[in-house]
Amino acid sequence: MIGLHLMVDGIIKGKVDEGEIARVLRELPAEIGMRILWGPLIVKGGPENPGWTGFVIIEKSHISIHTFEVGGLISIDIYSCRPFDEGAVLRYLESRLPLERLSSRTVVRDIEG
Repeated sequence: MIGLHLMVDGIIKGKVDEGEIARVLRELPAEIGMRILWGPLIVKGGPENPGWTGFVIIEKSHISIHTFEVGGLISIDIYSCRPFDEGAVLRYLESRLPLERLSSRTVVRDIEG
């Protein structure tokens, strides 16, 4: 296995602000046994795509979050070269974000021989 890529998509109730995105990006790595190497960095989207985008570089790869004010959508990617507990990620997100609906899928990244 090269890595594990968890993709989480959802609908949020109301708006999620920059502070909430930063808090998730600071806390989530420790929840899955990872260490932050750099970040988080959070930026506001432009007028054509309002919302927030944030990411943090973790010891074995990255976590990113994208919010979209139109439709209240949120997309979160957690990728790591080291296995992690996907259930712990989902439980954490459900406890920290105002999620109305949530779906997830995991891809094991590998090179087929």
